[in-house]
Amino acid sequence: METLEEIRNTISTEITSDDAEIRAEYFKHFKPDIEKFIDAMARAFLEWRALDNNIHADERRAYVSGLVHTSITLHLLSLKLFVSGNTVAAGNLMRQVLESIALALLCAGKNLGILEKFMDGTYRTNNAIRDVKVHSNFLMLKPDGVAALADSQNFYHQYSHPTLLTLAAGISWTEKGLYVGASFDEGKLEAYSKEINSRVGLAEVFVNFIHAVNANLYKW
Repeated sequence: METLEEIRNTISTEITSDDAEIRAEYFKHFKPDIEKFIDAMARAFLEWRALDNNIHADERRAYVSGLVHTSITLHLLSLKLFVSGNTVAAGNLMRQVLESIALALLCAGKNLGILEKFMDGTYRTNNAIRDVKVHSNFLMLKPDGVAALADSQNFYHQYSHPTLLTLAAGISWTEKGLYVGASFDEGKLEAYSKEINSRVGLAEVFVNFIHAVNANLYKW
């Protein structure tokens, strides 16, 4: 049985550690995938910069550009959290990535009225993916891309509330015991691979998403 001081030291280490050893384990297994992610998101950032250079001091366009930038930075942070062993926090953040993408598309839509509602704080952003599905034809979106957004939202919704998935994150699959905070578990490699592939897959279509935002802004 651990003493109070031993437990306190464990908690203190979790709070103050930079998780370098855990991150090294993820990189050992998934470095090629992480490099693909980095390359794809670098291209997305350049595409966003081109979009942002054309806002011409227009406040409404600046909001749309800001949403695109937010989706990029949140996607980077989600992978960073994931490979640091914080899988639940990373999954929760992925939902915000998806909703930011959807919201940017909606706000770029001419005369949809969603941008104005977002700017005055009356739009419920958790409805963004639902509304993208409703307006997908108007926004000139491919059905498979819209379906992928909806499917991803359904999966990452599991990280937004306590579920069996969030419970499993704290349980070791390789030996007896529970994790306190960040972790890497050899027994979860298949699950980790699916999570990272999902993030890489989204990264590789980020440029397409920004193109769609830009195409709708062009109609203004």
